[in-house]
Amino acid sequence: MQKAYEFDFVYDTQAAFRLLLEALSNPGRIVELGALAQKLGGAFAMPLTIAAVLVDNEVSFAVCGSDVLAEKITELTLAKPAALNEADYIFVTEGADWQAAVQAAKCGTLRDPHQSATVILCVADLQVGKLQRLSGPGIKDVQEIIMCPELQAALSKRDEQEYEYPLGLDFFALDQRGCLMGIPRKTRIESR
Repeated sequence: MQKAYEFDFVYDTQAAFRLLLEALSNPGRIVELGALAQKLGGAFAMPLTIAAVLVDNEVSFAVCGSDVLAEKITELTLAKPAALNEADYIFVTEGADWQAAVQAAKCGTLRDPHQSATVILCVADLQVGKLQRLSGPGIKDVQEIIMCPELQAALSKRDEQEYEYPLGLDFFALDQRGCLMGIPRKTRIESR
C-alpha cells in the first residue's frame, strides 16, 4: 500500500501537539516543527502540520490569502471553511491581509472565553526583525526576543482592540524553515 504522506497521523500529530504546547507555554521561545512538517511536504507543509493537530470536523477554520491552502486543509482534516468572524482557527498566509484577519477574529465572550479564535500567521522569516520585550503569564519578569515585523504588527493590532481578560486571541507564528512561536492572549509586547 502506498501512502499519500510520510506523516503519521497518530504519532507525528502527538509530537507536533507537544511542540505547539511548548511554544504556547513559553511565549517567545522558538521551537522546531520543520522535521515533522517535511513529512507532509509541499509548499504549505508548516500550516498543514498545525491544521493536522488542531483542526477537525468539529471546529471551523478560515484561510486568508490562499484558496489552495483552504482546499488542502479541508482535504486533510474534513473540516469546513467558515467566515473570518466565525472561524475557530484563522490561517494567514504570507502577504495576506493580516489586519482584516485580526480585526474580524472572534474573541469569545465573558461566559465562554474559550470560543475565541487562534490566528496562525505564516511569515517569511520568524527570526528577522526588531528587538521586542514580552511580558505576561509564562514569562518571568520580561523576555527580550527578535520579532518579525508581521507578528509585531499583528500583536499591536490585537492589543489596540483592548480585550477584557479572559477574552482575546492566541497566536502561532511560523516560517517555511520550520520555526514556530506561540504568543498567548495575555502576552504583551513593547519595543525596545
